[in-house]
Amino acid sequence: MNISKNPEIIQNYLSDESNSFWASLEKVSAVYYPESEDEVGELVEKFNKERCLCTVSGAGTGITGSRVPMHGGVIISMEKMIKVSLKVGFKRNDLSTLLGECSICINEGEQEAIIPPGISISVLAEMLPNNFFYPPDPTEKSALIGATVATNASGGRSFYYGATRDWVKGINVVLANGDMLIINRGEIFADSQDVFNFRSQSNQEYCFKRPLYNMPEIKNAAGLYSKEGMDLIDLFIGNEGILGIITQIKIKLCPKEKNFIGDISFFSCEKDALVYVDKLRAVKEKGVLSIEYFDESSLKFIREKYPEVKNHYKACVFTEIFEDEGAMVLLGEILENSNVQDDWFADSETEMQRQKEFRHTLPESINSYLKQHQSYKLGTDFVVEKGCFSKIMQIYKEIGETYKNKFPRDGFHYVLFGHIGDCHLHFNFITHNEEELNVAKELYVQFAKKAIDLGGTISGEHGVGKKVVRVNNYTIPYLELMYGKFGIDEIARTKKIFDPNRILNIGNMIPMEKLL
Repeated sequence: MNISKNPEIIQNYLSDESNSFWASLEKVSAVYYPESEDEVGELVEKFNKERCLCTVSGAGTGITGSRVPMHGGVIISMEKMIKVSLKVGFKRNDLSTLLGECSICINEGEQEAIIPPGISISVLAEMLPNNFFYPPDPTEKSALIGATVATNASGGRSFYYGATRDWVKGINVVLANGDMLIINRGEIFADSQDVFNFRSQSNQEYCFKRPLYNMPEIKNAAGLYSKEGMDLIDLFIGNEGILGIITQIKIKLCPKEKNFIGDISFFSCEKDALVYVDKLRAVKEKGVLSIEYFDESSLKFIREKYPEVKNHYKACVFTEIFEDEGAMVLLGEILENSNVQDDWFADSETEMQRQKEFRHTLPESINSYLKQHQSYKLGTDFVVEKGCFSKIMQIYKEIGETYKNKFPRDGFHYVLFGHIGDCHLHFNFITHNEEELNVAKELYVQFAKKAIDLGGTISGEHGVGKKVVRVNNYTIPYLELMYGKFGIDEIARTKKIFDPNRILNIGNMIPMEKLL
């Protein structure tokens, strides 16, 4: 196993893509690169005995500080966990990459694969047979699979296929004492008294109640999963590394029976775009895979790179559908009756790739703008039920204009974009100085409370990581807005069952002081 104590190497693991969380180099002693489950087990068992804090790191594509070692200790990087041993009934697929020789196991008859946590979304796509694909579609293709399971990540296609949770059939988890759980979906459930009772691979018994709070019945990545009669595997999917380290994943695969095609429609007013979205949502079962939204500010950000974006366009909608005659005819009928100003249809691999680049250009352009102006963004991850979506859209506009009017200046104030099919948009405040950032943080809390009041969630796909907010001059865990102090205590109780010495990913979901 490789170990690095080089400060220049360690520095690469002290932040994530948010640029909002920065750990102290002086507090982190080393980065460890295990290559097998046994090595992960040996590491955490050693550090558990030493009471040394361990932060698990993926590729650093997160934006909540989840992989940032804010309290110091050591970093366990999963990027070398790129192989699995051959399983009975499976065929092994290998691929040489810049990071080394990767391997996965595939059973085409059962439509499943066993994969290591350290390969990325893009590498997995290369390794799968041509007649299968893995439907979860997180926007960042360099994200490691293990991290997407640990956060229950999703993306545009969750509208049709659901989030990562829906495609995970089994996981191996190394606990803080080095013990292992092998959890297969459908084997261990909470009983009628909300109690789990099972044994680990070393025969240690675990008996405890699930976290006793209510979760919204929508796309959600906030807190530990908890429902009556729930499957144990769902407690660990989305646990953000606070319960254990995921070292192997069994996923469902989907037959690639049809190709996908894309369409980007431009509108001269937001209202027409939202009516069009409603029509697409209504025919989801006909083969509408994703529906993505860009507001006027979003289009301004990317206009220079794409001549298709005219000055008078106020919104656009990007949708993916099956390359199916019925779906294509239906899309054509909807387009004809939706006040579309212009339409960019992609039915070739080249044009599909260009449309994907169009989608990715927005965050890249925002980040370039922020660097140019030495400023920051503050982005939401809210989801609400479809019946409340018009209300949250109104709130987005009201708070956005409140912020804009308070700071009259040139440049951008906010952008609104994202997975509108799931009623899951990202509102990004664009701040130019500390005063603007502080006001944005206050408005952010107002946003979150209104989303919660509408029965929504504060995180649809990013998790909550180490985010905190200020309420009435007190700093509280971001998750407390949604589940209250009782919910935070329930998560802390559950963590202590699997990590009694409190060494794993401290600060994620719950602050250190809540674990004392």
